[in-house]
Amino acid sequence: MQLDRTMGSAVHSTAKNSQTLYAVFVSCNRCSGVHEMGISVALEGGPFVKQSLSTLCKEKSVPKNLADLVNHGITCPQTGRQSTQKSLQHIFLVPPKS
Repeated sequence: MQLDRTMGSAVHSTAKNSQTLYAVFVSCNRCSGVHEMGISVALEGGPFVKQSLSTLCKEKSVPKNLADLVNHGITCPQTGRQSTQKSLQHIFLVPPKS
């Protein structure tokens, strides 16, 4: 898996061992809205619908590059204030639209 700052128009592939590019969203601690973090994650075998990291990794350990998202701060577009979401329940992977 890789972190990528761009969001392409990737779609789920039926090819074995293929990766999909997911947008990362967080529940904001400042305004309670949900905002895009501005980064993408390439993931093999990820969700087909918006899903939290805690749900995605319920039965297994969270890969390091996904766990590191709790240290990535964002600026709330509503308030202009910085925040960091530490809860995996409030960090979401969103698949591309097909």
